[in-house]
Amino acid sequence: MKARILVVEDEPQLRALLRLYLEREGHLVTDAGDGLTALAAFDAEPCDLVILDLMLPGMSGEMVLETLRADGDVPVLITSAKRSDAERIAGLRAGADDYLPKPFNPHELTARVAAILRRTRGADAGEPPPILSFDGGRLVLDPGSRRYALAGGMSGRLTPGEGALLSALAARPGAVVSRQQLLGVVARRPDEVYERVVDVHVANLRRKLDDDAGKPWLIETVPASGYRLVAVPDPQP
Repeated sequence: MKARILVVEDEPQLRALLRLYLEREGHLVTDAGDGLTALAAFDAEPCDLVILDLMLPGMSGEMVLETLRADGDVPVLITSAKRSDAERIAGLRAGADDYLPKPFNPHELTARVAAILRRTRGADAGEPPPILSFDGGRLVLDPGSRRYALAGGMSGRLTPGEGALLSALAARPGAVVSRQQLLGVVARRPDEVYERVVDVHVANLRRKLDDDAGKPWLIETVPASGYRLVAVPDPQP
């Protein structure tokens, strides 16, 4: 699946190596060695995926991610020497779609790129997925574009991971979806750190699905089982 990819990495040899591996996969690659150059390149020619180092000269990778998320929802794969669980989770909470600690095998990076592109561009092939309507149309989700609308007037677009997770829950309203099933939906490796990716996406969705008409959407935690999407009943008069 050919894509236009922006590689943001300040170490020249690693930047050249990533470019080589990605171009071997058929991708069109633009690269940048710092945050300001990366944002200028993205503005000049938007891409399908950004591979982003966090430890950049001048403008940090976190600031680049914040700017990208303010302007749109391009998928972002973080690569960083920051390896702790807390740092990985912070990157995901900031809006990254995946996090690959350094050092890493370039083959693993290209595999993760392929997984992200399958999730974000899979709807381009064949029939688009059906629109999902929940609680009598009070929540409507288009899985193809990842756009959602609430009856109170709020609307927006989800990140690829959020969209995949909410689609899985909304397709089975009221039913419990296991953590393992949700891990498969967001296509992360099932180790202890990445199990927490589900929790991060759930926390982000809970913030977004806060109906401005005063009726919250509840992604309910079912202990030792998983999650389910339920509607909080209207208060009795």
